[in-house]
Amino acid sequence: MGVTNYPNGITCDTTKYITFDSGSTIPTDGSTGYNPGCIFIKNEVARGQAYQWINIGSAASCSFVSIGPVFGYGINVAGGPLTSTTGSATQSIDLQGRIMDSDIAFVGHEVSDDNDQIAAAIADEGAITITGSADPLGAHGYVYAALRSKCVPEWDIFAAGTHVTAGGAAAEAITVAGVLATDIAFVNYGATNDTDTISDVVCTANTVTVTCSADPSTAHSLHYVVLRPRGTFKPSHYIVYAGTHTTVGGAADEAISVSGALATDIPIVVYNTTNDTDSILKVVVTAGTITVTCSADPSNAHAFSYMLLRAY
Repeated sequence: MGVTNYPNGITCDTTKYITFDSGSTIPTDGSTGYNPGCIFIKNEVARGQAYQWINIGSAASCSFVSIGPVFGYGINVAGGPLTSTTGSATQSIDLQGRIMDSDIAFVGHEVSDDNDQIAAAIADEGAITITGSADPLGAHGYVYAALRSKCVPEWDIFAAGTHVTAGGAAAEAITVAGVLATDIAFVNYGATNDTDTISDVVCTANTVTVTCSADPSTAHSLHYVVLRPRGTFKPSHYIVYAGTHTTVGGAADEAISVSGALATDIPIVVYNTTNDTDSILKVVVTAGTITVTCSADPSNAHAFSYMLLRAY
């Protein structure tokens, strides 16, 4: 067996299909000529992207999925739904040491019987500590994710986008081809004309259903992200920026400076810390800035966790 050089890669067997390749663009699904198991190195890696990819398809129809670490923040761990416990507005998701205090925690409701909100979600000593706006009893279910810098992610982003509401009922269905009932999703408002909140978010086949506190009519939009365990699909987006911002206050609109943010990025924002039951009404991205509109002036007693998503 010899080694044959090709313009974009090499082959190490008699098939003359490519076994190792590199370039700035990941091969398109369905392309031919890549051995099963072919390694592709993305040699122009933007913040948040994966360096390494592997073909889990065939030589006749490739399918490259991400492996290895990411350059920036990745989804280190995620899961749910976990049923809430009763007795206190504060409870903990014990991740048995799989999370560090420096991780950025995101928590949402997949199950809810009311309009309670998650007031805080903090990575804390191997767990995520959640504070709700009220005792959740046993009628709520949480989904969670933790972001970590330069990790080997366990989950990737299957889909993300912004949906303009159709209205007609409190439950708004977003059609997202390929979504599974086992996926988890996080959603926040991108536009609103009132103080409605999001009660829960549920994935079913090809659909993300967002239940609002009232009919959103056609005056709202929803930013969404769908997560799935890594290894069986090509991610649609990556986390280009993530962080935690302590509020300055002075108005209900709080600006977070993020150098490099684009108006086309998709923002997902949750409370990290709060001292009340304020809610996040909407999140808007402009060049270099994420603007979070709260139901009241957050003063300097709140903090937001945010991630900005950009398409591969």
